Amino acid sequence: MTQNNLLQIKTLIFDLGGVYFTDGAATAIKSIAATYSLTEAQVTEVIKGDLGTQYRIGAITPDEFWQRATAAWNITAPTAEIAAIWLQAYVPIPATIALIDRLQTAGYELLFLSDNAPDRIDYLEKTYHFLQHFQDGVFSHIAGVRKPDPKMYQLVLQKTTTPAAQCLFIDDKPAMLEPARKLGMHVIHFTGPEQLEKDLQSLGLKF
Repeated sequence: MTQNNLLQIKTLIFDLGGVYFTDGAATAIKSIAATYSLTEAQVTEVIKGDLGTQYRIGAITPDEFWQRATAAWNITAPTAEIAAIWLQAYVPIPATIALIDRLQTAGYELLFLSDNAPDRIDYLEKTYHFLQHFQDGVFSHIAGVRKPDPKMYQLVLQKTTTPAAQCLFIDDKPAMLEPARKLGMHVIHFTGPEQLEKDLQSLGLKF
């Protein structure tokens, strides 16, 4: 890709967990394991396994997920108590938000593409009002699939009139970048706000 092509980027698509917010899943797994005397492997199997996928794609309700999770872990703690640990594990990254504000002011279209469940999105929006930073986006619980399913990326491209070649997708997990790249988008592996700013500037974005 030539520098001239990169200069034409008009739309930036952000993953949320690990980019806009801290990696809430990793934080919650550690906290749940420590609180209820479970191993992190036990918690990970539920949160990131098939049950967690069903929760994130909206195939089961949040209540059903937490009921099945407590059964899988063989614990009797109130599901609301465990869910609260999960919900509160996501915390905004101030430097990322400041960067997004600058991009928004500069006139770039900002979208999100996120594997997430309805209860967590409701909590985060009520607590942090994060949606105001984006024009639109795609959540897995609405799409019915999760990354890296190509449908997720196709759906977010349908949210913009910008062609894929002028879109940039940002995610903290390298494997999640591949479908975007195959669809013709530019991609950045996020490792921190300072690195992201430098990468954006190297691509010729002005903000």
